[in-house]
Amino acid sequence: MTAIATLSIIGFFISSLCMKKVLSENSSKQFFYPIFICTILIMSTYTYQLMSEYSIKSNFMIALLLTFLILNFLLLFLMFIKPAHHLALILLPLSALVVFLTLVFDFKTSTSSISYDLFLHILVSLVSYGLLGLAAMQALLLKFQEQKLKDLENSSLSNLMPSMDIMENIMFDLIVIGFILLTISLLTGAPFVSSNADKILLQKITFSVIAWVAYFYLIYQRFSSNVIGKKANNLAIGGMIFLLFAYLGTKVLFEFF
Repeated sequence: MTAIATLSIIGFFISSLCMKKVLSENSSKQFFYPIFICTILIMSTYTYQLMSEYSIKSNFMIALLLTFLILNFLLLFLMFIKPAHHLALILLPLSALVVFLTLVFDFKTSTSSISYDLFLHILVSLVSYGLLGLAAMQALLLKFQEQKLKDLENSSLSNLMPSMDIMENIMFDLIVIGFILLTISLLTGAPFVSSNADKILLQKITFSVIAWVAYFYLIYQRFSSNVIGKKANNLAIGGMIFLLFAYLGTKVLFEFF
């Protein structure tokens, strides 16, 4: 499995370099797509092997790896319908880092199995987290663009990105779809919450609901008051921070950070 993981890491870095060349020189994407697709397939194989050997329920790093795999599939699809290629410059190196972390992470062996309904709930949750994660990346890039406009400085990164209007439209498209899936995730997760749920599960639910409220408020403000700019970016990032707490759990998060 180490060889497969290493190929995946190399593939992500090569894909990143290809995309940087595409955006900076406006060159053809004929080399990027084959390399990127092959890298995703290699990562899929590696993720499947880990999931077959270890339980996703007791190993958050596998869940993180699966999330980034979903993120890459979503980005690949998004690039065919939206000018979102610039997100690859952030997502691909992060994906390589996550794969590397799985090589040094000490996985817990677990015999617990997951029912089909629970796995479906986890999958919907990860897809919603993935979309909202891409939206958060978009918000961070928008804040970077705004800062560069204020400083009146040229930046190699900002020159690779589309206009701020296009960036904001892509961000809100991702947020709306992610919000819908997050709502489905909360509803499908309700049957698994018992009256004697442990503290960590209750924390996850609490932070997920807070994130849901933040995104609901952002979407409401978008369509009622056409909110844009700094306020929208901060709400998108804030909602993702709460989802990060829900995703990792406060105990795991503070242990590692």
